[in-house]
This record gives sequence, structure tokens and C-alpha cells, in this order.
Amino acid sequence: MRKWFALALCCLVPAAFAATPHVVALGGDVTETIYLLGAQQDLVGVDSTSQWPDAARKLPDVGYVRQLNAEGILALGPQLIIATHDAGPPAVIEQLRSGGVRMALLPQSRTPTDVGAKVRTIGQLLEREAQAEGLASRIDQEYATLATSVAVMPHHPRVLFLITAGGGSPMAAGRDTAADQAIALAGGRNAVADYSGYKPVSAEAMVMQAPQVIVLMRERAETMGGIDAVLKLPGVAQTPAGKARQVIFVDGQALLGFGPRSAEQAQALQKMLATALP
Repeated sequence: MRKWFALALCCLVPAAFAATPHVVALGGDVTETIYLLGAQQDLVGVDSTSQWPDAARKLPDVGYVRQLNAEGILALGPQLIIATHDAGPPAVIEQLRSGGVRMALLPQSRTPTDVGAKVRTIGQLLEREAQAEGLASRIDQEYATLATSVAVMPHHPRVLFLITAGGGSPMAAGRDTAADQAIALAGGRNAVADYSGYKPVSAEAMVMQAPQVIVLMRERAETMGGIDAVLKLPGVAQTPAGKARQVIFVDGQALLGFGPRSAEQAQALQKMLATALP
């Protein structure tokens, strides 16, 4: 996996380059890594998903990572743009590449190995290889500890991961999603097995999926009104999870971003799943 990242890096970034004091980070996982590597003084801008640490919110915001505007980014005068895999739209990414700025578009990361490789790649880009190796090693150990905890779980509950904006049917995470992978890493079983991606889920479908635990992003669930509001969503109260009030809120960016905080968040989710009723 490291070789794959190195190959991608060689294709995207010239092998020889000078120090890069002006960096735009596109993706909360990228921004978090830069801060944990102690390179935040290089940042001149971030995207709107960069909410951690609090200091990142004080930097110029170039917009949502999937709906970027090239002019706004280039106006910050970056010498390096480091972007998560789903930054876009593609036309804007091409504009940035054509604008004479070094551009590193990182591969998708959904596994512990991917996360460590991403940290090491960002460390290479910022010439902070030693700090990156230390951070990646710590993350590797956190994932190893998580795997040990999952292996001894007495049961692996059926988990439904919902994404809701507070109106209409909530979206449920199916196969091939960051939520699906996070559930598996934390020792759960995705209650949705019949489709990929995120799709609206009806009350009837939710009852048929019979989740024992329902998980939502804390930042969205709190705006709804907490667990009582979640239980009022169509179908939730009729599920095993709803009847037992087994509703868990997680830090969505930290868990699903598969950045440097993902392992810690997965550990916290695993502890809650381990105590959920079978």
C-alpha cells in the first residue's frame, strides 16, 4: 500500500521541490493531519469540512470540498494544494492543476493501512517525514488495539447508520461506504446489505432491517433535538434499536473521514457496540 501511495505521489507531484509555506488543505482529514504534524503555520486556507481543531475555523474557507471554486482557492496564492480523494468537481480540480500550483490529490482511504499511508504521504509533501512516521505508528497501534477488542466481543450487533438533514426520509448507509467500513472496524454488522451507497430508507424498510443499534452523526442529530427526535423519525421506534433506545451519536468527520482521529473514534464506537443488547 505504501508503494501505491508513493507511485501516486510521484505521478502527481514533481520529485524535487522547495519548502512549501503556503498550503491549502481540501478535506477535514487533510487539515487534521497537517495540524497533528505541527505544520499548521503553512496553511493559508481550508475547506468547510475542516472543523477540527477549532483554530482551523479561523482560516479562510474556500467552500465545501465537493463544490469548490478554483478562483477562490487560487486567490490565496497557494504553493501546494493537498486534497482528499473526493474533492471536486473534476473540472475545478483540472483548473487548479492548470493554474501552475502543485496539486496532490490523495487516494481514497478506507482501511487502517490506507490511513497510515495517507499520513506518511502528507508528511513527505510537507517535509515532515519524522513527525508523520510517529503519528502513523501511533495510529497503527490504535487500530491494532481496536482489532483485539473486536475479536473478543461477545456479539456483533446489527447497525444502521443514518444521515439526516432533518427533513424527509433519512439516508441509510449501504455497502461500499465510509460508514459501512467504520461499522465493520468497530465490530458491528451493517443492517443494510442489499444496496451500495447512501439511499433514503422508508419506515417499512427500516423495520425490516431490524437494527439493534442506530448511529448518527452527532453534529446533525443535535440540531434535530437529540435522541428523542431521532426516535420520532418514521420507523425508528418500531426497530429493536428504537425500542431499547440504542441510539449512538458519533463525530462524523472524525470517524468517516478516515483521518488521524478515525481510529480513536472507532475505538469509542466499539466500546458502545460491545455493551449493546444482542
